[in-house]
Parts: sequence; C-alpha cells; structure tokens
Amino acid sequence: MIKTIIKKFLNIFPVKKVILFESVPNLSDNSKAVFDEMIKRGVNQKYKLVWFVDEKFKPTNKIKNVKYLCFNKGILNKIRSKILHYRVKCLISCNSFLPSVVKKQKSFYLAHGMPLKSVRGYYTVPNEIDYCLVTGQGLLETTSYEFNFPQEKLLPLGYPRNDSLVTTKGNNKELFDIDCDKIIVWYPTFRQHVNGKVTAGGNALPIIHDEKLAIQLNEKAKESRVLIVLKPHFAQNLDNVKNLGLSNIIFIDDEFFIKNNISSYEFVARCDALITDYSSIYYDFLLCDKPVALIWEDIEQYKEKPGLIKDYECYSAGAQKIYNIEEFKEFIDNLANGIDKNKEARNQICQNIHASQDGQSSKRVVDFILGCIDKKEF
Repeated sequence: MIKTIIKKFLNIFPVKKVILFESVPNLSDNSKAVFDEMIKRGVNQKYKLVWFVDEKFKPTNKIKNVKYLCFNKGILNKIRSKILHYRVKCLISCNSFLPSVVKKQKSFYLAHGMPLKSVRGYYTVPNEIDYCLVTGQGLLETTSYEFNFPQEKLLPLGYPRNDSLVTTKGNNKELFDIDCDKIIVWYPTFRQHVNGKVTAGGNALPIIHDEKLAIQLNEKAKESRVLIVLKPHFAQNLDNVKNLGLSNIIFIDDEFFIKNNISSYEFVARCDALITDYSSIYYDFLLCDKPVALIWEDIEQYKEKPGLIKDYECYSAGAQKIYNIEEFKEFIDNLANGIDKNKEARNQICQNIHASQDGQSSKRVVDFILGCIDKKEF
C-alpha cells in the first residue's frame, strides 16, 4: 500500500533526463556496449548518463555528463540510489533488474545470456521490465519460458557485446610469454563456490580433477603447441590446480583484461577455439565460426539440478562433446591439425539464434531505446 501511494505521488512529477546503467562487473557486458554507442552518438550532450557501480570502482577518465554512483556502500548512497531509480527516464541493466516504477519510465533488461542450463523458477525477469533483449528469433520461445517473461516483450536484436566477436581481428599470442601455435580459451561454468556451495558433481574443474590429470592435459597441450587459457567463474576456488604451475594451462581473471586494455570478448574473438559447458558464451562464440567443445562430463548431474533447457541437444549440436581426458586430448589434436568436425551444424545453429552476423547489434539496440524514450530529440 505504501509503495502504491509513493508511486502515485511520484507520477505527478516529470522524470529527469537521466539514463541509468547497471552491469556486473562494473561497466561491462551489453550495458557497456550500449553506453559506448550512446557516447559515440553524443547522447550524453542531452542526457545525463549515470552508472550504478560498487565500491571497488575507480573512474579512469572523465566523460562529460557521465556520473558514477556507488549503490551498495553506506546508507546515504543506498537512499540516493533508490531515489534516482524512481526519477530517471530510462533504465538499462544486464545483471540486476531495474524495473520501471513510474509511468514515464522505460526499462530495458539487456540480459547476460541464455545458457544451456535451465533457469526457470529461480531467475524470473519482472513484468515491470518493459523489454528484454535476446540474440535472435531462434531463442524467443526458450527465453520466454526460462525467464517467465512475455514473448511479445522480447527484443530479438542481438547482443551488443557480441559485436566485438564479429569485428575483432588478430590473435592473442603477444599477450603471453609462451611459444604456441593455437590458443584455446576455457570458460567453465560455476561448480564450486569459495564459500562451499556446489553445483552438479561439485568438482572445482571438470575433467582435470586432480594433479595427475591436470599434468597429463598440460603435457598434451605442450606437445601440440597449444596454450589453454582458463578463465574460471569469479567465485570458483581453483587453488589446487593453480598451484601446480603448469606451463600450457594458465589462469586469467577480469584484471587481465584491464591490464592489457582489451575486453573479455575481444580476447575471446582472438582465440582459436572455445571450451565451455552450460554457459551462454557457447551461443555467442558461434559468431566467430571457430571450433567449440562442451565439457559434458557431469551432464547427468546437471539434468537433475539445476536442469537443462528444452531441446538442449539441438542447440548444443554445434560443439564437440568432451566426457573425459582422452576426448579433451582429441579436441586439442583436432585443433592443432585443422580438423573442424562440427562446422556445418555450428553455422546452422548460428543462423537460427542470432539476429544477424554484421556486428551492428549495438546500433540496433540504441536505435530502439532512443526511439522509445524520446523520438523528437534523436
């Protein structure tokens, strides 16, 4: 009742010419790609652009009419953040939800992926979100079901963050002091939290569960002149593998991208192959038209909890499946020898689930957002 009264009261007043952004990590993902496109167009000359950031964020450069607000530290900042949420004209998020709370607002949830694992029941997009982004027509029905969100409010315009997968050229060899011919980037799904929480089988990493298997895989990679760059989930505890000091399996985190002045997806686009499992990066990487492998070792556990999306077998047909260490070695061999078994299936799936492959999703999404919030000004 109190919230309803507050909303009715606030609807009396005009909203401020402010566009509010959110992402995790700070200034990343689809929200950052949309922000960059808006800066390029000079939207900040007419609108104030505000980012919700955490206490770790330190701005490196000043941009006209761009502000940063720490939303989760101190009671004063929390109050300011809540008030701002109620007063801005446009809300853009891709991790936490920023639903519309007054009539004159428009909210856009740009999402952070549609994984192969099911999220229905514990990840629901609020109906107060005006629009939710998807990669393309082929995932409309699945996304609507998994997010429990009306299909008519889904925007199949492509993910802005994926533009760099199409437009980025070159390779990453200069970033590492290791002599190699090919680089595999490995993005495993969360399995074991530093606080003890586990998913599926609970192994910190699939396949290389212990020292012997990790060393065995490292030797194969070294022999094949392949470097495996592993970026674990930020909450994953992998100290036991990291401490082995392996030559051809190395670990990176978000600080790596900052240090090398490269985005996560620019880095991924410059790799020669991807290994993942139930993560949405699988769909995104299809745009690169390079070999993909899915670690399928614990798929039976994942089927039980948290579960997999409907038709996951069709969607995953573009990747080589890895159930054990020998199949992992086979994928390395295939890559080293230029063998790409799943290319045809991969390209068919890509055509189905991506709006286009032109690297222009940021432009389409910003066109739509600006068309919604103020047609006259833009």
